[in-house]
Amino acid sequence: MESIADFDDTLPLPDEVEQEFSDRAGDGLTAATWLADHGIDTAPQHIALIQYGTVWNPGTGRYQFVIYGPDHVGPKHPPELAIPIVEDGKLIDLLVISDEMSFDRVTCRAPWLGRENLAAPLVRLHAHPMDWLEAGCTGVCHIEPISRKALKELHSAETIECDDIYTALEAWSWAFGGEDEELSRFEIDDSPFAVRCYFEDEVTRRTAYLARDL
Repeated sequence: MESIADFDDTLPLPDEVEQEFSDRAGDGLTAATWLADHGIDTAPQHIALIQYGTVWNPGTGRYQFVIYGPDHVGPKHPPELAIPIVEDGKLIDLLVISDEMSFDRVTCRAPWLGRENLAAPLVRLHAHPMDWLEAGCTGVCHIEPISRKALKELHSAETIECDDIYTALEAWSWAFGGEDEELSRFEIDDSPFAVRCYFEDEVTRRTAYLARDL
């Protein structure tokens, strides 16, 4: 199933990324250690810790995804955790997470981690890919940083659980138009402190907005 999100056709193609990852990523032992160092004891299959780059290929008119070996001389990213995103048995994207917890996608074709779980009547919505990993790759995590169109795929869920109020209410706004009756789908189990901070921020923002118009 192709992502409903738009993508840049100059980015690396999924087939090429899959081949490079298969040929050069190595085993997942260092990736499992990386996860353990970040407090996660279970590792999904086929992950790897990689140093990579995207190099412009004038012959194809696209960027080429390259995984660098230890003997590479020249600039390269620090090692990042790479998670293949597979749909219908094919890799469509590769999610990479840095040590600082920023994340990116190589082909920009996958808006979700755990997209297959969207079909369940109860969906756990995670705020960050590391939360999804910590939950044993259960539930879903929206990973498209610009577009929110894919959030509409939450429509089929009867109940959406989320432990981050910002993530939950953003999903409610974008997927369900902020309609009051649709908020009953959401079970938000964030901390009381975080909930209070959210509404305090909203009051501050709205007050500043109204003051600007006076």
